[in-house]
Amino acid sequence: MSLAERITRQVGVTIDSDVGGVGAAPLALAGAADRAGAAALRSVAFWGICDVKFDARLEDPGERVKVLELGDGKTSRFSHHGLAIKERFDSGYCMDPSPLLRAVMTENKKISHDAFMQEGFSDLRPTTASYPRLYHAALAREILRDVCAQDGRQRAEESRVVLKLVNRSRGAGVVVANGSDLDETLRRLLCPPVGREDLDAWLTQLASRALGSTRTDFMEEQCLHWWTNECPLFLVERCCYSMPEPLHKGSEEKFDGTMRVAFALCRQVGGPDAAEPQPQPLDIEWLGGYWKMPPCARTPESMATADALQDCMVSSFNSVDKRTAEVRAEHLQKVFDALTPALPRIFSCGITGVQSVTRIYAEDRLFCAFVLCRLAAANRLKEPSRGLRLLEQAREVVLHGRAAAAQPTASEGQRRRAWLERLPEAAVLSYIERTFGSTSAMQGDWQSASESWSASLEHFPLNATTQFFKGCFHLERRELQSAECCLLTAIALDPDFKLPYLALGNSLLQQRRFEPAIEAAVACLERFPDTPIAQFIAGQAIYHILRPALVGPARGAVVAVAVGGLYGKELAECAHRALGLAKRGVPEVWAKADERMLEFLAEPSLRSSLPREVVHVWRVYGWRP
Repeated sequence: MSLAERITRQVGVTIDSDVGGVGAAPLALAGAADRAGAAALRSVAFWGICDVKFDARLEDPGERVKVLELGDGKTSRFSHHGLAIKERFDSGYCMDPSPLLRAVMTENKKISHDAFMQEGFSDLRPTTASYPRLYHAALAREILRDVCAQDGRQRAEESRVVLKLVNRSRGAGVVVANGSDLDETLRRLLCPPVGREDLDAWLTQLASRALGSTRTDFMEEQCLHWWTNECPLFLVERCCYSMPEPLHKGSEEKFDGTMRVAFALCRQVGGPDAAEPQPQPLDIEWLGGYWKMPPCARTPESMATADALQDCMVSSFNSVDKRTAEVRAEHLQKVFDALTPALPRIFSCGITGVQSVTRIYAEDRLFCAFVLCRLAAANRLKEPSRGLRLLEQAREVVLHGRAAAAQPTASEGQRRRAWLERLPEAAVLSYIERTFGSTSAMQGDWQSASESWSASLEHFPLNATTQFFKGCFHLERRELQSAECCLLTAIALDPDFKLPYLALGNSLLQQRRFEPAIEAAVACLERFPDTPIAQFIAGQAIYHILRPALVGPARGAVVAVAVGGLYGKELAECAHRALGLAKRGVPEVWAKADERMLEFLAEPSLRSSLPREVVHVWRVYGWRP
């Protein structure tokens, strides 16, 4: 697809956006004028989502509901049929000033699974096992034995599994595989390019096409998610299904959807004080639910190949492609009934603190260290000294019992095997060092941060988040070309990571390389259509390209100005719409200079009287935990 086509599809285009965000603010933070209206709101300790597979046709009630994932309502998106959930929360609830902090659990699929097991709700989860991210010839057989009770007599659907990364969302790393294809799938996912010379050449090639149109090869992108992941383990779940449901009433096409239900957890009135060591009992209130549908209907033909299997089993997560449907009331109630006893217990359980983590995962030093590092990341801003102590503890856990590195005299094959065997450990050490770095950067010590990030990449050059952080360091020092290199690499390694696209667009704007800046913004919008900052980057870049043709000696030559085959008048209209979306989307950072650019594009009669605006950017650093 040409750049002109990509611009017209993305820049200045309004979408039917998701609704997300933090929800109602804590009552303690509300202004005096808001408190009277908020007095009737129900205070909640946590509000969240639960994605499930549901099949009312099954005879065993214990098999009808299978929980796939938990999430935090503050960071979840609600599309189409789910919009009423966010409206219901905002109109009836407010966050407690001392909310339950459960990100470590909701962002980690293994901890979520272990909480269900610990609290006695194993029937609500698919059969699940975890494995180190190491390929070996017997791994597929081991998985099929553990997860599917494989004895050689199963049909294809009975040996179908879902491979998942522990700490990713938006479908990143989710791969559905038939038993017959499992060995080859695992080989691809668990064997990244190794050997420093080969790796550097591969990274250079990958970065050169990072801003191209969205990849069409499903496994190519999933391999990137797996190769760059910092967690030492992966999960395998037995594939489970929902009853076939139509996208629209009366349609003959039936989909295998995932039901999303939303809930609020409220502390029981008269329970113990929140400061007491024993958890306060929780009540659950349901906010609603809806079907999230995959791109394709489920048919016998669609279950035959790997790519088709994915398209009819995994729900769409790009907001432009999302498909949703209404859930029948009686089915929604059955799911509520199944989950009501479980979720208050799950969110009260203790797999969230240092002592419980070190006790429960004592036998798996790498995963224990990974979770300790995530706990440290949660303390980077409020309690940095505690966070640093946890990072030191995590590092010690990894280094205790560390395997010896391959000898320099080893053959290439031996060094390759040693590198792959050390990959889980190297990934965790890289995560620890990048968290040391982000802690330093958040305290303003960018030099120490850069040193930690260099150590992170030395352990694990495929760490996309560290590449992004290094790019932010170079931006801070105005080393714009170095920043561009790091940010392109981050995008190439993790194309589903939004912030590097925005930081790259800013870097290119500051270099006055306006057409590449547009390309970075367009690439971002193709994956994240509801991104006002990307619209601002594209709109401002077009403004600076067009302005000489609209004012001054070249006035009137706008028709001859082109970007990627798109000519001046269309460009001006795109830029005006894009800046308008940016203004509506992020009004708190919209400045007078931005308003003048908008006026310049909208009002030809004002152009000669308006000053030429200097390039300016909206800061987009974000410290991924």
